[in-house]
Amino acid sequence: MGAARTFRPRYLKAVAASLLLVTVTGGLSACREETKPAPPYPAVEWQGSAPNAAIEADPWVMAARKSLEAQAVAQNITDFTLPELVETTSLDLRVRLSRHPRNDVEQKRRPDIRPGPDPFLPMEVKPGPAAGTAEVRGCVVRWASETGDVPDELNASGVLFRMEHLADGQLRISSVVTLPDLDCSTATPPIALFVPAPEPSDVTDAQDIVRAKVAEIDPEYIKPA
Repeated sequence: MGAARTFRPRYLKAVAASLLLVTVTGGLSACREETKPAPPYPAVEWQGSAPNAAIEADPWVMAARKSLEAQAVAQNITDFTLPELVETTSLDLRVRLSRHPRNDVEQKRRPDIRPGPDPFLPMEVKPGPAAGTAEVRGCVVRWASETGDVPDELNASGVLFRMEHLADGQLRISSVVTLPDLDCSTATPPIALFVPAPEPSDVTDAQDIVRAKVAEIDPEYIKPA
């Protein structure tokens, strides 16, 4: 009887020690898990001739195109902290963009994919209401879909990109305004596609979407004391 009474406490201590070891080991394994690396930034290939109108040489138009490219890449990989996006797109717009895939996932849909930057035909560049700002007007095609296929028909609509010039020199899209009165019925925005072509998203958990956050180049950034 004495032996039986001493065996049970020892057995329980051994079980407890084993459970503790498993818990600690599992915790260390979790700490060692690395974030999945982002895929390489894709190349962009124009379909036919690259746009060469005089307006394409305007720095504000070039900046708008870079932003459209980065927006599409960020949406495809659901990472809205992408450096190329931060450098070309305001914090407010990055936050707005990041809501779209979260809404898709919450409604049990695949996040949309873009086969390339949204096709854009710039038509006018003019100074903005404040110093260091500009407005770029033109026709844009919004072609995101669950499959990322190029649609058979490209329907353009009017858009105004409000642009900003940051203290460090970056030119960025700060906000987007639709222009329903701008006639884009005959517009043929040039098309560029990503190489390699993006694949349909496999994101099913909102936790896998890297949300936008304030960066050092953003005017909203507050330097730690």
